[in-house]
Amino acid sequence: MSLLVRAESDGSLLLESKINPNTAYQKQQEDEKFLTDLFAQLTDEATDEEKRQELVNFLKEFCAFSQTLQPQNRDAFFKTLSNMGILPALEVILGMDDTQVRSAATDIFSYLVEYNPSMVREFVMQEAQQNDDVSKKLTEQKITSKDILLINLIIEHMICDTDPELGGAVQLMGLLRTLVDPENMLATANKTEKTEFLGFFYKHCMHVLTAPLLANTTEDKPSKDDFQTAQLLALVLELLTFCVEHHTYHIKNYIINKDILRRVLVLMASKHAFLALCALRFKRKIIGLKDEFYNRYIMKSFLFEPVVKAFLNNGSRYNLMNSAIIEMFEFIRVEDIKSLTAHVIENYWKALEDVDYVQTFKGLKLRFEQQRERQDNPKLDSMRSILRNHRYRRDARTLEDEEEMWFNTDEDDMEDGEAVVSPSDKTKNDDDIMDPISKFMERKKLKESEEKEVLLKTNLSGRQSPSFKLSLSSGTKTNLTSQSSTTNLPGSPGSPGSPGSPGSPGSVPKNTSQTAAITTKGGLVGLVDYPDDDEDDDEDEDKEDTLPLSKKAKFDS
Repeated sequence: MSLLVRAESDGSLLLESKINPNTAYQKQQEDEKFLTDLFAQLTDEATDEEKRQELVNFLKEFCAFSQTLQPQNRDAFFKTLSNMGILPALEVILGMDDTQVRSAATDIFSYLVEYNPSMVREFVMQEAQQNDDVSKKLTEQKITSKDILLINLIIEHMICDTDPELGGAVQLMGLLRTLVDPENMLATANKTEKTEFLGFFYKHCMHVLTAPLLANTTEDKPSKDDFQTAQLLALVLELLTFCVEHHTYHIKNYIINKDILRRVLVLMASKHAFLALCALRFKRKIIGLKDEFYNRYIMKSFLFEPVVKAFLNNGSRYNLMNSAIIEMFEFIRVEDIKSLTAHVIENYWKALEDVDYVQTFKGLKLRFEQQRERQDNPKLDSMRSILRNHRYRRDARTLEDEEEMWFNTDEDDMEDGEAVVSPSDKTKNDDDIMDPISKFMERKKLKESEEKEVLLKTNLSGRQSPSFKLSLSSGTKTNLTSQSSTTNLPGSPGSPGSPGSPGSPGSVPKNTSQTAAITTKGGLVGLVDYPDDDEDDDEDEDKEDTLPLSKKAKFDS
């Protein structure tokens, strides 16, 4: 009904303007003729500058007023503007020299991008396709065309912003970031907006964005290092860093083919610390991807050299530059990026070895030496994995399965004198063990085999028959050894004076030794005496009498 203006302090009415139902406020959204005339006057070169400025400001307020509408009505409003040709009109307005008109047009463009970035992307891609078709025809006629795309106009206005604080450039950079953000791009079954638009952007627009960067980094230090130029290049680097983070092969191909990272690192020599930090952040984002294509490019061009120079020039000052550089090298160490670790140590260790207030560089050297050690001794990795696996407790289910397999094994399958070995131990491969440990294990096995032979000869030469089946295990070595020591006493095992001879004067009473088990199988009888280590074993013997002798010995172990 009316437009009201109230005071912020007490809410009193300052201005009231009644709205006539016949005015444009009520009818302009529905009146296509009004919008058609509006855009025609805006783009007409014959329109007076003052009149054009009034029309642009009116359109700006009109778009701002739409923010108070309901979503459904706001959608209808912007669709109507799009159908009436607001984007071509803005392209013409942005190309004019009047800064106030361009500023108002930028605000209108921001409303459109925030409302529907896909609509803007579709327009600029169609415009590029039309320009390509026109350029082909003009090329055939040997006529040059200098049509500028809408998005390139935005980039140029960002680069050419005359505001010392670059307020307009910051606003335009935010709009560009919204347009190139894959998160708000649509994907359908027939087309992928991300693929199409990024292909268009890197073909037609990226060279315009990087032009001030390339122009200012032709030498070892920035050509222009004033504050406003540094601010502008910082904005460009911020957008490029965003592209590295969110785009994939498009930005990778562009950086490597155009040697962008080397140009960016020239800015590390800037007198403005914020610009040098922006360049360092750009490289840190690339390293954070852990992409070997980027790593090979960095090593091939020796792109750590500007960073190391900046670190050494910074000296012992504890500031943001110092911390940021150390953090980058610490990331390489912690993530164990082998290629970059070797490159840094091989080329820059002499310059960094005296830095001892942090352990980052010494840690990198240690990583490098470990890497060389693994290369010289390939078995080291397998040995460390074996030790790492045995460091943890084995699964209880695995133990139960192995015990069941052992109890199901037929005694006839084992040869005389064969040691009882668990199934998991049989599967180990001695080739996976390091040479020093393998030699130690061989000496240990040789010693054990000699002890077994001595025990066998001693027992078989005494009271054992040649057909007696004896199974040795680690659990019975102590018992058999103590038994063999008794055979060294005066008297043979079968002599009357022998302690083991039944009925002899020196025989041991029954309560000092126990008969462990007597197993009869195929007419063979096996008898093994165990020392009386614990009187409680009497209760367990009855349960074990049903087991074969060799399996009982394993069970006791």
